[in-house]
Amino acid sequence: MLVWGEWSPYTQDMIDGDDRRLVLLIADEAGRNLRAPIVERLERVDAPFRAAVVGCDEPFIGLGEVAAEIVDLLHRFRPHVVHVAVGASDLRDQLEPDGHRRPARGIAELRRDLHSIADAARQSGETDLVLCTLPPVNDECQDGIRNNDVDRFNIVVREVGRQRDVMVDRWDLAVDEHAETPAHLEADGITLTSQGRECVAESTCTAIVDALIRADHPWRRFCRGVGRHPLEGVPRPRHIELD
Repeated sequence: MLVWGEWSPYTQDMIDGDDRRLVLLIADEAGRNLRAPIVERLERVDAPFRAAVVGCDEPFIGLGEVAAEIVDLLHRFRPHVVHVAVGASDLRDQLEPDGHRRPARGIAELRRDLHSIADAARQSGETDLVLCTLPPVNDECQDGIRNNDVDRFNIVVREVGRQRDVMVDRWDLAVDEHAETPAHLEADGITLTSQGRECVAESTCTAIVDALIRADHPWRRFCRGVGRHPLEGVPRPRHIELD
């Protein structure tokens, strides 16, 4: 599901000796379409390190799929930061290939998935997690997903962030559903406009950089050394994106 270095901006202009940090983007279809602007912004950041980014070749359908694969992904790529922007499809009824309709998932299930993802990041001993809220929707323009469902999901994301001491990328604050000039949402009340995508990409870049800086705090480095982690003592392999 992941692709190595097919997004050309990833390692441009990097030279030997750069302090490079690997970022793993886990996203649904909407989030995957934001890869390029996120990478462009990360390249322009004034920080004491350079970010190399890997992401999904195919979008993740929902948080259940992320929770099922996150341990393998972290062991395979061993990123410094993983950014998870998945969840919108979980709030909608889904039409299966056989024609049956799968109902939207409950908030309790999504909370369990978020905790499973946080568990995997903690147990890796090397990866800091960023969870992402959903952008707001215009409740008057569509019936597939209700605004209160998005609000409830975002409350759970923030709750898990506080409980597990992980950063939260606030797309719900970056996007204004009432903005008109220019609008952040298309006429369907869900899809982000170009301006909305710009706002979200900027928020994501800020969250990733903040997470990378936070990960370097001496106290967090000390905490990683407490207890036994599956990856403790194993050197981080070089990635093709960093060569």
